[in-house]
Amino acid sequence: MTTALDLATKLGDEIEQFPLGQCSPSDDPDLQYAYSAGFRDIARRFVGAVKRIGDPDLADLVASLDLDVPPYIAHAHDLRSELYVVIDALWEASKEPNYGDIVASNSAFLNADLLMGLKAAPKGKFDAIKLVKMCEELNDAYARGNYITSVLLLRAVMNHVPPIFEVKSFKEVVAQSGRSLKSVLGRLEDEARPIADLHTHMTIRKSEHIPTKNQIEPYKAAFEILIAEVVARLEIDQHA
Repeated sequence: MTTALDLATKLGDEIEQFPLGQCSPSDDPDLQYAYSAGFRDIARRFVGAVKRIGDPDLADLVASLDLDVPPYIAHAHDLRSELYVVIDALWEASKEPNYGDIVASNSAFLNADLLMGLKAAPKGKFDAIKLVKMCEELNDAYARGNYITSVLLLRAVMNHVPPIFEVKSFKEVVAQSGRSLKSVLGRLEDEARPIADLHTHMTIRKSEHIPTKNQIEPYKAAFEILIAEVVARLEIDQHA
């Protein structure tokens, strides 16, 4: 994370210092192209570095940026004004002494300790290797702001684990759970699944929207409790 943060900070400085002011919309189109293309190359590297930091809040800020701007200087100025918002947030974050720990906590959809517990779960009736990989990819996608992938992986895990609970569907997992657990896991079935279904099954339209962090973040706690229950079941099965 430190390497990506250092690179993003360095490129942010280059963006601020880039001499866009030396070229105006009245200048020769070839000159405009040279300045705007050079600026766009730095902007793309900057956005890539920001994404690699793994901070979903920063990833959200760059998600809507259009880096395929036409080669005109006015568009480059517009892009830089949008990048300033990201640079300001990056500068504030870099001044936080515990930023690395904050990113690690904020960027993980599944807590690292729970993921380690799942990896260490004994192999008995069930092999958790695919479930582990799903959770790892979910964490990676969430950290990078890839929320379509995140929500689809969340649903995939829900579809994958029912046999561990000796049922065929996640709806049955919820139904057979105790009162408190049923309330928690029910949020995944009744709220998170429809969001995933919406983004999976809805066909293309004239105007679209994509899932955001706010749409799936509320289900982190329920998902962690689900994985904790899975680990407990795997441990019980190993001693049965």
